[in-house]
Amino acid sequence: MNIISPPSPDPDELRDNAVFDAVMWAVARPGSTTRLPEPGGLVLIALAFVDMETRVYCDNADLQDRLSYAGASHTLLSEADHIFLTGSLTSPLVEAVPKGSALYPDGGATVAIAVSLDGGNPLRLTGPGIDVAHNIAPAVPTEIWATRARAEYPAGFELILVDGRDVIVLPRSTRVEVL
Repeated sequence: MNIISPPSPDPDELRDNAVFDAVMWAVARPGSTTRLPEPGGLVLIALAFVDMETRVYCDNADLQDRLSYAGASHTLLSEADHIFLTGSLTSPLVEAVPKGSALYPDGGATVAIAVSLDGGNPLRLTGPGIDVAHNIAPAVPTEIWATRARAEYPAGFELILVDGRDVIVLPRSTRVEVL
């Protein structure tokens, strides 16, 4: 009798699963810093999130090539499921991010950006997953938060702030107050 074993995940799949798991922990604890299992930052998150059905917008040609190799299709910012940024987060860019609607909130994108998690204006976070108000100070322009707040929940987008191996996630349900 031949017993067939299930296939074993390869090292890339194991890495991607560990990165995805770390980001999901960060989603469940908005504003808390979670550490990725290995160096690689934004690239690792992008590789863990994309597949052949994913439409991505990326502002970095090298990362875009890696995501294309992983099967993701590049599209316009306004049509992307996932947006990966190595440059600045600006109000016009945030305005163009897909936010879904009250009826179809799943149309909102996930935005991941490489940014310093300190050195910006202090922010107070409240909402689901936050027991008491939590303060952070990522290096993100202040006007972004007002632009983001114009999308009325459940519409909106998830924001993943990536600083090397450290990640903070702000789900669309997180309220951000500039202090």
